[in-house]
Amino acid sequence: MQFTSGDLDPAASIMISTHLEFCPCCRQKVAAYEDEISQQLAAEESAVDIVDASGTATTETPPLSPDLAAMMQQIMSQNTEPEPNHESPQPQTITLGDKTYPLPRALRRHQQEIGPWSRLPGNIKRAQVAVGGSSKMNFIFMDSDSSLPEHTHQGQEITLVLAGQFHDEHGTYRAGDFIVQTAEHRHVPKTEQGEDCLCLTLLDAPLHFTSGLATLLNPFSQLFFRG
Repeated sequence: MQFTSGDLDPAASIMISTHLEFCPCCRQKVAAYEDEISQQLAAEESAVDIVDASGTATTETPPLSPDLAAMMQQIMSQNTEPEPNHESPQPQTITLGDKTYPLPRALRRHQQEIGPWSRLPGNIKRAQVAVGGSSKMNFIFMDSDSSLPEHTHQGQEITLVLAGQFHDEHGTYRAGDFIVQTAEHRHVPKTEQGEDCLCLTLLDAPLHFTSGLATLLNPFSQLFFRG
């Protein structure tokens, strides 16, 4: 509902928009929310106070004007997917070595905000996406037979799988899956031999590593979060 009414920050809106590219169920939910909002707007705009001959005030809802009816119809028939950019062609893929992945439509207009790729522990690569807001968005690429050290979360972590799959102690996640982790969760994301995974993540606080040598990174986690 917050996404539909435009109350989310840019990064969260991009995450939802990208998930909608994969999920027909959530597209139906957004369409239902749009219909609900448009009906509320129509009721608010069309309710008028009328005073009859006896001086009694009543509230009636007259028929919509042709212009307003057309506007409501346009709102209710809107496509939840971003409008295509006709000004210039946008890059449509992400290339990592010899592998190429489709770039989500919601991110094509932000191609210039995708930073360089850097390496993380566990044969992981990261590229920041500077779309504004207090939360940090990153592409995360997990190569074949890789894992991120065991960690929990100082805030909320949202992960959207874009291609491939990974698993942890709680399940297996495939393209389109939208996973929310909080301080209550501790996990070790992994890929199997011969498979890799590209994800989009959104963090509102640094990770906290909980085992092995990775715990030595915790004093620097805030720098990682900012960087």
